[in-house]
Amino acid sequence: MKLTSTLIAFFSLAAPAVQVLAQNATGLGYGNITSSIPSNNTSLSFGRNYAVLNLDMINGIYGSFNTTSQGQQLINSTVTWINAVQAQNPPPLTIWTRIYFSNVLRPELGVGVPFQKVIGGLGNITESSPAGQIYGAFKPLQNRDVIMPKTRLYAGAGNAMEEILSSYKIDTVILSGTRASAVILSTALRLFDLNYNVYVIADNVIETPPDNGIYKTILQYILPKDQLNVISLDQAIGALNRSGPVTF
Repeated sequence: MKLTSTLIAFFSLAAPAVQVLAQNATGLGYGNITSSIPSNNTSLSFGRNYAVLNLDMINGIYGSFNTTSQGQQLINSTVTWINAVQAQNPPPLTIWTRIYFSNVLRPELGVGVPFQKVIGGLGNITESSPAGQIYGAFKPLQNRDVIMPKTRLYAGAGNAMEEILSSYKIDTVILSGTRASAVILSTALRLFDLNYNVYVIADNVIETPPDNGIYKTILQYILPKDQLNVISLDQAIGALNRSGPVTF
């Protein structure tokens, strides 16, 4: 019930936001979030069985706000995080999601379903579509990071994400990506329901227009109230450096 009631309320507010792809990127939601874990907590760690989830960091979304000051802050923060993760020895399991469908008919989507209103701004996106490629500033580790498609808001929809997390005996996940009201909210709550420790890096998350306070409501109030962890980039890197080494 927690997942269902929360998502219904916020997806109804945020559904038009993907249309930013055809609009000017104004009204972004980003920054000024108080971490749910005190900044003076110097013992924060992700343990040894953690995974990094980089969600929907694709051209079709990031290219719509990359020239704004908030977008540039988000991208710089995300690059800093990715570099820190890849510097670990060995690097942890990192999963990237891309939004795309099997072909231009979008068979995974179906006809006349409500989700069409959410995904509409990306058009008939397929694996080879430029809009669906990982944004150029972000560089997955070749032959190590996992890159997979997704076909709904939840990061594990239409792929093997849950199977991979289980196979690697992951107990903690750290989320970055866009949008706060879409993949971040749905994935955080779903994985929390599946008994994962969930951390969301606020500096690596943005809400596309129109924000209308959605970004702050989700990161400052909803997720912490449900006992999910919202942290800053500095806290995430500190915890990362106190974690591991990973056990695979």
